[in-house]
Amino acid sequence: MAVSEDFWWEIEKLRVMTLHDSEGRDGGDVAMTDKDDVSRVMLAACERVVADVVASISVGEPPVLRVPRPKRSDGSGGGGESLVSLGAQRSTRRFAHLLYTLAQAYRHVASGTYATRRDVYYQCVWLYGTQAGLDRSAEDLVRMLGVPRSGLHLTITGKGLVAGALTYTTCDGTIVNVSQAQNGMLVPESVEGMTGVVSDARYILVVEKDATFQRLVEAQVHRSYGPSIIITGKGYPDVSTRQLVHRLWSVLRVPVLALTDADPYGLHIAALYKFGALLREDAGLAVSSLAWLGVLPTDLRALQLPAYALLPLTPTDHGKLASLAAHPALSRSPGWLRQIQEQQNSGFKAEIQSLTHIRPDYLTSVYLPTKLRQAGWVL
Repeated sequence: MAVSEDFWWEIEKLRVMTLHDSEGRDGGDVAMTDKDDVSRVMLAACERVVADVVASISVGEPPVLRVPRPKRSDGSGGGGESLVSLGAQRSTRRFAHLLYTLAQAYRHVASGTYATRRDVYYQCVWLYGTQAGLDRSAEDLVRMLGVPRSGLHLTITGKGLVAGALTYTTCDGTIVNVSQAQNGMLVPESVEGMTGVVSDARYILVVEKDATFQRLVEAQVHRSYGPSIIITGKGYPDVSTRQLVHRLWSVLRVPVLALTDADPYGLHIAALYKFGALLREDAGLAVSSLAWLGVLPTDLRALQLPAYALLPLTPTDHGKLASLAAHPALSRSPGWLRQIQEQQNSGFKAEIQSLTHIRPDYLTSVYLPTKLRQAGWVL
């Protein structure tokens, strides 16, 4: 189905606003520009750690690794460091985890290759014991070495899916045409290693749930109201999914819109993509220009959903809304605060699936195109 140019008017205005907001920054592939600098910092930091360990051993002293404790992304909490040394069994095990993980990361960064944390774990199951042992050592190394997670070249296997107008080349040289996948495909394991990103998409739609993603792909929304790219993190998104959303935005500079449930958790997921996590946040994960398309709490009254499609807020929901309102970045966004207040005042929430009570195809045939045409989003 062809979409007339007047359909794109508000989306084009949003695109221009996005470009204006990013003025002064490189509109190209920013992540690839900084990668070499991160690699140099990471390799040098690894060599310093090993040199310190060798120096301690050479004078007969037990080596000590200093691991900074995590801080919140707003700079509060945490602080100080943990001392990991050879001696007590628990500390010795953690010391071994750190050095082996450091060696694996150094090897991949030096050779320009990538490995999943899962692969590294299976190479040395007897050492780590559980996947959590490796994950903890990788997070410790990020703080020790002063690099982002991506700087280790140890990627996290993503659960997210992507569909639509997108072609890219993986770190091993494989060309991937996402548009050929009938039901979407997994988010690439190494978003940092992607090159040759090509797309004529005019916006990126980030969807909360896998079920909604599948419905949109089945209805060919990325073509009917496109070209576009649709991405889902299947609930709370993992790092790889958020990296992909940010990467595509940084390369394509098109609007990013979020489609979630009209409830505290849907609001939190949309906010996570836009404002980032309150705890430990790397650069290159949040898209500050993201617009929350819906389903908005302020939409519910106009939609006139039947009473049985609306769910009452629980005490936990009210606590979640209060916590979100106190988020440092969200609290400075009047449009988002209004949605929180609307939900609190109404006392109700609703899922995207509730739109089927109006009409089975209401989401794809009415709600989405109307919201896009009328700029029915919150910035």
